[in-house]
This record gives sequence, structure tokens and C-alpha cells, in this order.
Amino acid sequence: MKHAPLLIAALLPPLAQAQSPSASRIDEVLVYPGGAQVTRLATVAAGARELVLTCLSARFDADTLQVDAPAGVNLGPVQLETLPRERAPECATSPLDEQLRKLEAQRDALAAESGALDASLGYVRALGAGEARGTPATAIPATADSIRRTALDALQRQAQLKRQLEDLEKQIAPLKGERDRLAAANPQWRSLRLRLSTTRDAELRLSYRVQSAGWAPSYRALLDTRSGALNLERLAQVSQQSGEDWRNVTLKLSTAQPSSRVGPGQPQPWMLDLMQKRALAEMAMAPSAPPPPPAPAMLARVAAGGSRVSADEPERFDLSVFQGAYATEFVLPLRVNIDSGTQRASLTLGSEKLAARLLARVQPQNDAAAYLVADLPRPGGAWPRGMVQLLRDGALVGSTSLNVAGGEERLELPFGRDDAVRVQVEPEQRNAGNTGFIGARAEHRYGRAYVVENRHAAGALTLQLIEVAPVSQHEDIKVQSQFSPAPATQAWRKQPGLVLWEQPLAAGQSQRFTADYVISAPKEAQLTGLR
Repeated sequence: MKHAPLLIAALLPPLAQAQSPSASRIDEVLVYPGGAQVTRLATVAAGARELVLTCLSARFDADTLQVDAPAGVNLGPVQLETLPRERAPECATSPLDEQLRKLEAQRDALAAESGALDASLGYVRALGAGEARGTPATAIPATADSIRRTALDALQRQAQLKRQLEDLEKQIAPLKGERDRLAAANPQWRSLRLRLSTTRDAELRLSYRVQSAGWAPSYRALLDTRSGALNLERLAQVSQQSGEDWRNVTLKLSTAQPSSRVGPGQPQPWMLDLMQKRALAEMAMAPSAPPPPPAPAMLARVAAGGSRVSADEPERFDLSVFQGAYATEFVLPLRVNIDSGTQRASLTLGSEKLAARLLARVQPQNDAAAYLVADLPRPGGAWPRGMVQLLRDGALVGSTSLNVAGGEERLELPFGRDDAVRVQVEPEQRNAGNTGFIGARAEHRYGRAYVVENRHAAGALTLQLIEVAPVSQHEDIKVQSQFSPAPATQAWRKQPGLVLWEQPLAAGQSQRFTADYVISAPKEAQLTGLR
């Protein structure tokens, strides 16, 4: 394939005396999270001297235009011309125009029939109010009955026509709105002329990038609590406002994110110096300033992946996944249609069935309730971070963020409260005192107790209860802990102070858990973190 030496001139004089415009179509679209690369195919005949394409959307980035040609085709410079919509009337036709013309023709026919009925009713009224004196007495009843039947039929038909006209107006109004929206989306049109020479029929590939398009991954997790089977479905939410309809195209989705920042920047040396005494004294007397707000880049990182930010069926596809060194590319095997203006096209990309271990997890210091958690092995392949809808036994329970690439060895998905597990938190016991020689140390004692009962009609469950225990951050602070029964670990997920009990709990069974702490510190010390 040859690449054209793209000598692009935007807003050139009109393409006068050009040959008839050539036909082209969009064949492939590669969508990124914040843009898309469109590939358009155009054919040229043997002996052609130029390729002319008109009525192109002006929304694509002209600097990214690239033309590829097969061997035997010599490419010359490319000229681009951008025209306002009113100067390109041949481009103003919309796919909705034909549908609108048909509906408007039906409306006009019904309106004409309604007008004819009005005229006939006027005649009947005039006839009824005319000279009836010349009518024989025996014929008056028949004449009156005939006028009544004629007027009744006309009025009934007129009411029917009124309803039909109202229905047509309801169909016409949204189509007109959509046509006007499409016209506003493309206030300008772009034409392209490419000088070339070829001795045989050939197909050219034109590619360019658009910014007003993108996709985001999303998932759906369907849990069967009886069997523990979990079906994890991949979905993609695609939107595009490129001004061009993607009809019958090969769609590819990439996790790469093109950015203007392509390098790490220049490193700065670490400089050390001694501060002058005067500056040091001024710094000590000055009031402390509040910490600066986080940089926008940091806020973006927190919003994208930090835990501090809360997460604000078409045809089924199987897809191919190409795992590259830096990005993953999903390729749909079937061609799809995504029109310009689509705000959210949901594509089902496939699913994977996993076996989950179900847990009833209780964190009594956060909430006196048990939550169902599915613990499962991490699925293989590429799973970009995205939102996942959670369905338990067919019922939607909520959504959360799916992060398969996280640091944990296994994947956990929460599936809402388990109301059949009763959690009782007993009042916390507290007291304080002094110990040692003449009360040299202060002691604080805490006693906690929880009772968990499995009220399911049948079947045992695996209970996890997580207790937050005090952790000393200073050698003068001593913590003594006593638990009953013995916990599985006192450093759940390698976090000291997170005490985990894990045990089976049969239907109808209850279990009491206790935690007692003695915290001692020097009496004169100010101890922080006490609850």
C-alpha cells in the first residue's frame, strides 16, 4: 500500500470543473475511549486522474487524513474544501426526507378529504334549511331521514379523519425534529479532491480521526445463589456524534487512549540548601497555610480509580480479542449500524461462566447487617475497568465498579443484603483507670459482642465477620486483645487490626462473637484515635 503525500489545503476555492463525485462508504471504525478512527473505501476506474468525494462531514480532523492505495496507483496532492450548508444544497438531503414526504402526502390527502366533507355538509345544511314547502307531505319524512343519514355519515367520517390527522402529526413531528437536529449537527460540508493516476481499477482507503465518539466498557453479573454459578457478561456502550452514520461497518473497540502527553517530561534535579536564620525565624512566626488543593490531574486519577469517589438487548455477539503490548482491541465479527447522534448503543460482546464461593459478610461497626458476597477466581483475558450491574436470582440489586486488574488475588462482587441473616450488636462496654506506680499509666478497656443468626429455612452459609481492632502506632501504647472464638486472622487482607472470623453457620444456628481490648499509655500522654 502506498501513502499519499498529503498536501492538504483547507478552504480552497470551490472545486470547479471537477469530474462527477465518486462513490465511497465507511467500511471500518476503530473506537477509542475518547475518539474514533474512520476508514472509508472509494473506488477509482482505470485511467482516472482524480478522486472527488463530496458531502463529507466537516467534523473530522483534516490533519489526520491519510490515503492508502494499492501498487500501481500513483497519488498526488489532496485538496479539501469546507462549505457552509446553504452552499451545498446537494448535500442537504436526509434519509428522513423520503419518509417525511410519504407521511406529509398522506396528511394532505386526508386534509383534502376533510375539506370535501366540509363542503358536502354545508350543502346538506343548506338543503335542510331550504324550501321544504314544495315537498309533498308524504315525502317529508323520507327526505328528512335521507338528510340525517347523509349528515351522520359525513360527521362520523370527519371525526375519523381528524383522529388520523392527529396520529400523522405525531409521527411527523419527531421526524422533523430529528431532521433539524441532523442539519444542526452538520452546519458545514467538506469536499475532497485527490489527484492520482492508475492503469487499472483500484480501491483506495481513506482514514481520519473524529473526536466526538467513544466507548466505555460495562458488565453484567448474574448470580444463581442456589448453585453458586455466576455469569459475567461483557458489554460496550458506544456513542458517536461524528456527523456520519456508520452503516454496516466493521467495529473495533480499543482500550488505547490517545493523548497529547506522550512523554514523561523533563526530570528536575533534587537540590539541597541551607535556609538562612532570618528566613527560618520568619517561617516559624508565619501562620501555617492550608494545604493546597489537589491538582486536576490528581482529581482525575481519584475519580477514575480511587475509592473515594462513588460511581455516579440487542443481538448477542462473540468477539475476538487481540491483546497487544500496550492496549487491547476488541473486534466484533458481525457488521453493525450506529447512526450519528447515538448517545448510547449497547453491544453485548460475550460472557464467561464462573464458579463463585458465596459468603455472608458482616462488618458490624459499619452496618448491623449481612451482605452476600461472591468470591471467585479472576477471569482470564482483558477486562477493562468499568461499571457492572449486579443481578441476584434475576433481580437487579445495584451496581459497582469492576476492577479485574486490582491487586487482590481473587475477585469479589457484592450482591446486596441478606435479610435472612440477623445481626445483633450488643452495647459496647467501656471503662478507664490508672495502673502502675502511683497511676503512671492510663488504661482504657473496651468490650464488644455480636450475635449472628442464620434464619434461612434450609442450607448452611459461610459467615465472615470483620472486627476493627485498635493498632498501636507508638511503642509507649500497649494493646492487649482477647477474642472468642479464635479468629481466622488478625490481619485480613494484610491489614493489621482487621480481625476476621470465618466459619460455617447452619440454618437456624446462631453464633456469638466477643472482642475485649485493654489500651494503656503514659498518663500524661494525649492519646489519639480513641472511640
